[in-house]
Amino acid sequence: MRMSCNGCRVLRKGCSDNCSIRPCLEWIKNGESQANATVFLAKFYGRAGLTSLINAAAEHERPAIFRSLLYEACGRMVNPVFGAVGLLWSGNWQICHAAVESILNGCPISPLDGFTSA
Repeated sequence: MRMSCNGCRVLRKGCSDNCSIRPCLEWIKNGESQANATVFLAKFYGRAGLTSLINAAAEHERPAIFRSLLYEACGRMVNPVFGAVGLLWSGNWQICHAAVESILNGCPISPLDGFTSA
């Protein structure tokens, strides 16, 4: 029997040979970071919402969808009004990237006080 991937393990769901989460986590090298990213996204989008969003895409697009969801969720946490696109547009992409790194390292992120990108 195959061990559950880190995503399924933290979501407490069965992991099969055709797991939709396992390929999404391959770009994240550390197992603990994989778990941190999955838990964060499950809290942000909901467990069912996350799996639904991932499963709605073609198999070859799922890793990119997972990464995109992670960056957008982090962007929304940092800048609730404009999100990741607002951070990119305003030249503050490094803030979004730092938030993603914080999540991968298991550290919390919070909105920037008084941050506006317009």
